[in-house]
Order: sequence, then C-alpha cells, then structure tokens
Amino acid sequence: MEKENLDLNYDSITEIKALLDLMGLGPRKRWGQNFLINRGAREKIVKFLELQDGDRLWEIGPGLGAMTKMVASEPIDLTVFEIDPGYVEYLKRAMIEYDRFRIVSGDVIKTWQSECEQYGIPHKVLGNLPYNAASAIIASFVENNILPSRLVLTVQSEMGDRMTAKEGQKNYSSFSILCQSAFHVKDCGVLNPGSFYPVPRVSSRIVLLTPHGLYQDMKDRKIFQALIRDIFVSRRKTIKNNLSAMSGQRFARFGKDLLYRIFEEEGIDLSWRPERIKVSQFVSLADRLAAVDPERKV
Repeated sequence: MEKENLDLNYDSITEIKALLDLMGLGPRKRWGQNFLINRGAREKIVKFLELQDGDRLWEIGPGLGAMTKMVASEPIDLTVFEIDPGYVEYLKRAMIEYDRFRIVSGDVIKTWQSECEQYGIPHKVLGNLPYNAASAIIASFVENNILPSRLVLTVQSEMGDRMTAKEGQKNYSSFSILCQSAFHVKDCGVLNPGSFYPVPRVSSRIVLLTPHGLYQDMKDRKIFQALIRDIFVSRRKTIKNNLSAMSGQRFARFGKDLLYRIFEEEGIDLSWRPERIKVSQFVSLADRLAAVDPERKV
C-alpha cells in the first residue's frame, strides 16, 4: 500500500469505499461496523473527553481511525481495541508515526482485563460502539467495577434512552439501573443516520458517563446484578409475582417469605411493577440480602 493511501479523508464516502476496495475489506454487519463521516460530530465527541496531558485513553472500535488520529495528536497514551484483523493491519501502518499508540487485536470484552492488569484502569474511554455489542461492553466494565473518569460513547438511540431512563419511565430497565448504579449518564445529543457510512436504519446517540461513587461500598455486586436482572425478566408482572418466581430459582436460598419481608421493609409495595423501584432502593435491597445470605463469604 502506498503512503498516500493512508491519508484518508474521513468525511468522504468515495475515499472510504476506495480504501476498503483496495484492502479487500468492507463494513462487516456481524461486527456492526458503521463509519462516522460527520466531522462536526467527531469533534464534539472528542471535546466531551476533556483530554488532559498524560491521560491514558482507550478507544473501542476505531475502524479506520477517524477519531483515533484526532486524539493521537494529543499528549496522551492511546490504546485502541479493534476486532477486525483487516482494520488492525491498516491502523498499524496508518498510525506508525505515533509513538504513544498501541493496538489490541480482538474482542474488547475478552482483552480489556489483561490490559488493565498490565497498565491499569484507563482515565478515559472513547467508543463508537457496535449496535450488537454495546450493552455487553458497557456491562463488562460496570460489573467489574472498571470506572474511568469519563466514557464518551456513541450507541444506538434506543440504548441511549435505556441508559438515561429514570424509574417509572417505559425505557427503565435492568440495564438502566446497572449503568446508573455506577455512573451519571448524560444524553449529549442525537446523530442522524446520515452521519454514518453505511447508513444505519436507526439514529444514534452520544452518551457521557462519569462515575458518581455513590455505591462504592455495595456489599455484594453479584447479588445486586442478579437481583436487577431477575426481577425484570417478567417486567409486566408485579414485584410479588416476580419474587415468587425468583425464590424458586437463583434466589431460592432466601425463600419467598424473606424476600417479601425485605422488600416491604424497604417501603416497596409488592403490587408495584419493577420499573417503580429506584436505583438507590435496589442497592439497599441487595445490601439487605447480602447481610443475610447464607452463602456469602464475609
């Protein structure tokens, strides 16, 4: 590949197509690849990062490096996670002049832990997340208590609605609670489908996550995570009905009567549906369960 082919106009669909043809690649549907061709949107996203000298930044899904090159010019340490081997090879050549740049090949969910062990938790995270993997990526960070100071993510608009939804709203879910148990989640604007190539069928949303530290002393994160997952399995049923089902499955060790009592003592009406329970109440419920868990190791 000639050097001039590495200087890509990331706003030009024609140039992107030509490069992909040259490399024998294309946007892969199985990895949800859509290139952000809106320069203004890219600049807005990078601005939300509030990069500081010496920051360790992770970028998830850099693709052809449209935002990668924008941030690599800053005095930071940049690690990118790319699942597509073809783009990995392109980035190795396109980013060769940047000496504080590293690339990790493979699925970020399977590779980020070894990066943390070797280099520590990043200060910030940037990602135009694939639609089919965004929730799993975000959950893997929260569930393992990996909380950088800022995460600026582009996600499917519907997912952004779930991440920001409050109790009582139709989009409020176990994923809403998981995200908000660790972060303040801010909606930073919609990106219309035309901002991407190929053009997706849905809009996207920029979300900013900043850790609030409210529940760092949670007694047992696994109980909390299981609780919010299980109680939303049948979200149209009452809390009482869901608890009855839970007492015969993963929460069998507590028994139905104890589950009922703990919820009632937290001021929760068992005739409610799960979406009426606040994040803080779920944390308190999980702590109460952890305190009486016969299987918990102190």
